[in-house]
Amino acid sequence: MKPLTRALALLALAGLALGLLGAAVIVASDHLDHRGLTVTILLGIGAAWIGTGLYAWARRPQNRIGALMTWTGFAWLLSAFVAADTPAVFTVAVLGVNLYLAAFVHLLVAYPEGRVRRPAHRRLIAAAYVIAIVGPAPFLMFGFEAHCSGCPRSIFQVSDDPTAGTVLDAITTGTAVALVAYLVYVLAARWRAASPARRRTLAPLLWSGIVLMILVAGSIGAQTVAGDEDDVAAVLMLLGQIVFASVPFTFLFGLLRSRVAHADAVGALLVRLGEAPGTDGLRGLLAEALDDPGLQVLYWVEGGWVKRDGQAAQIPSDRAWTAVELEGQRVGAIVHDRSLRAEPEVLSTVAAAAGLAMRSERLEAALRRSRARIVEAGLQERRRLERNLHDGAQQRLVALSISLRMAQKQIDKSPETAVEMIGAAGEELTRALEELRELARGIHPAVLSDRGLRAAVEALAVRSPLPVQVVEVPGERLPEPVEAAAYFVIAEALTNVAKYANANAATVAVRRINGHACVEIRDDGVGGADPDRGSGLRGLADRVGALDGSLALDSPPGSGTTLRAEIPV
Repeated sequence: MKPLTRALALLALAGLALGLLGAAVIVASDHLDHRGLTVTILLGIGAAWIGTGLYAWARRPQNRIGALMTWTGFAWLLSAFVAADTPAVFTVAVLGVNLYLAAFVHLLVAYPEGRVRRPAHRRLIAAAYVIAIVGPAPFLMFGFEAHCSGCPRSIFQVSDDPTAGTVLDAITTGTAVALVAYLVYVLAARWRAASPARRRTLAPLLWSGIVLMILVAGSIGAQTVAGDEDDVAAVLMLLGQIVFASVPFTFLFGLLRSRVAHADAVGALLVRLGEAPGTDGLRGLLAEALDDPGLQVLYWVEGGWVKRDGQAAQIPSDRAWTAVELEGQRVGAIVHDRSLRAEPEVLSTVAAAAGLAMRSERLEAALRRSRARIVEAGLQERRRLERNLHDGAQQRLVALSISLRMAQKQIDKSPETAVEMIGAAGEELTRALEELRELARGIHPAVLSDRGLRAAVEALAVRSPLPVQVVEVPGERLPEPVEAAAYFVIAEALTNVAKYANANAATVAVRRINGHACVEIRDDGVGGADPDRGSGLRGLADRVGALDGSLALDSPPGSGTTLRAEIPV
């Protein structure tokens, strides 16, 4: 038996023992009427609260709602001891007779998460417990017999004059009514601020709690105004007990209805995941299954969250989220209403069911993100080329044009000077052509177009400042986009080796394996390369990804670096 199951079983036995002891006290009481009916009501309501609480506790151990319901049931059973004939037991029991109402207030404020985070709400709960215990004290201290004929004498009684007790009772009653009014305000404000999904979760307990608190406040007020024998107060108190007795069943009904509804929705989701997801994709199916129109689906791409269109995203602070993993790897997250955290089994089932579909949409989002970066990189490259042309070759050509016009004017006046100026213009033209060739090589090397990938890679190896061995390159031509992608992967990798690797040598290999061009660059440098610290490798990953390829980096510290790219041919 699990430790939690054993503990809950012991609590159930403790509740049974407390209920039977309370029933025995009621049956033996000399000052209580309708003892059989009282025992039935006591045990029935106590069993409902404790049983439902233990069930909720077992289903959701991390949520304190089950524990609070169980505590409310135990507090209710404690009220049985006001039937005791022993003065000491009777007096203590009267002080605790309203503890179940304070426990119920605690439950209302903590529902549905089971935790109270706001300091104002904590103070509200503390005030409820204080009022529940202090409330009966005035009568126990001053003239209690006037309010309970035949009851044992209070051990705290200091006077037989009920006047002081009446005044103090009016004060505590006013405080209790104000406390109830504030509680109703808090619950109503929570309802107004809740989303539709959260309202469905709050409804079973919240509305019954509001009704009960209003009935309790009404009965207390009626007793204060008209006395203990007032029929209105008695009716209100009876209605309050009926509502209190119905709360566990209302909660249980809502819980079971939620499970059945979500089970049906998850079943429908599993069926529809195999069909066309529609224009709203997976998000629409999940929103319908979890009954949360505001649900979002985010995808885990390159260490961050992105939307389906590839745009970067953040998880909203006012929403909860459930990670979706497939084969031990995170693929995305379902961002949902916080109230759904009360159904962890449903969320885990939905996340598991959505894993495959989310992986497919994640690839789509990653591709869109890569394409967006490629477009941005293209724009930046065009701006760079524009600057280079403007600041380099264009300026030389402008200067060359001016020099030629000046030489033209000197032909008749000073032929020797014109000849010198034309010679200088020729040298300037040569330098401009060299700059243009270098610029053109950065855009697309001519050797790659004219002689193929092998010659282009060998040219890169020759120009590298460290020894580079070309191990293997296919002799036949590959498709032009594949050759270009492979060339730039090798060029960027060799540049990084020369700049950062502190290597002595490198090797380059390009092979055709199973319909893929497999590019591999190795070096014997210091390793420890991190693709997230620069944009070069990310740009290469985007370039390769645009061809449905993949890029992998293996760079353990102190053991060199290996960069591999696989591009479908």
